[in-house]
Amino acid sequence: MESTYLIKIFTKELQTQFNITTSSSMITMAQVHKEIIDFLGKNSIKWEPNSLKFSGTANGGEFYITYEEVKNG
Repeated sequence: MESTYLIKIFTKELQTQFNITTSSSMITMAQVHKEIIDFLGKNSIKWEPNSLKFSGTANGGEFYITYEEVKNG
């Protein structure tokens, strides 16, 4: 069964979002990171200015990633 996930990446300056369809559930962050890295390698991501302007402390506050499974479109 295929699953679709909405991935959102935010940096201090830029943001993007895209869908990934995979035949396995992305339960662990290692699985999520592998799928994101594979997608990033395709160079088809469109980055936009990030108006959120967060100042987090995780990972030095450089970026954060969210993902959620998309059901029924």
